[in-house]
Amino acid sequence: MKLLKHTVLICTIMLLSANLGTWNVFAEETTPPVETTIVTENMDAAGLIMTYSLQITCSPKKVSISANTLGTETMAKIGFKNIEIQRSSNGSSGWTKELDLSDDIATNTLVHDKVSEKHNVAGGYYYRVKLDHYAKETGWFFPSSQSITNYSNVIWIPV
Repeated sequence: MKLLKHTVLICTIMLLSANLGTWNVFAEETTPPVETTIVTENMDAAGLIMTYSLQITCSPKKVSISANTLGTETMAKIGFKNIEIQRSSNGSSGWTKELDLSDDIATNTLVHDKVSEKHNVAGGYYYRVKLDHYAKETGWFFPSSQSITNYSNVIWIPV
């Protein structure tokens, strides 16, 4: 029940906050606390993608992804491709693919957001998300497309 309250509090803070930054939140359980780091960074880009962001969050032995891609105008296609949850034993090298997720592409819109369901993962590892932010403009002849590979923050999932 306390974990649910903390999750609601985290979501409320994220929705009400106008400032982008980093928060550390601790979930109470009978074992040592689980640290959840939420990092939201809007990165500026050039071309068809104006800004983009990506973050990974955790709860006990589960991870979720939040991502955003904003185009410079209404795009024929915009969203996320090649989505992977990766894990590492040390958090800095030796990243391996843990899960492949389906592409998430919207049509005829300016912006696309992704908030994924929770994915079960093994404890005792560091996790991050890798994906490509993608946009393809509308146009009659040879519309341009753009893809930007992005890596999320790194989180630790305890055993």
